[in-house]
Amino acid sequence: MSWYIGFIPMGIAAVAWIGLARANRALRWFRLSELIFWDAIILVIVYLVWLRWF
Repeated sequence: MSWYIGFIPMGIAAVAWIGLARANRALRWFRLSELIFWDAIILVIVYLVWLRWF
């Protein structure tokens, strides 16, 4: 039953991806490759925080 807890950080990163993509549509800050890069950075940070707290 607790196996799904590992998917929470990926869900947080997915929400961050959606937020970045929506902001990028309005502001045009990043290209697609830069969005992928920053989402990967966010995912690593979320996993580090996740591992620290749990």
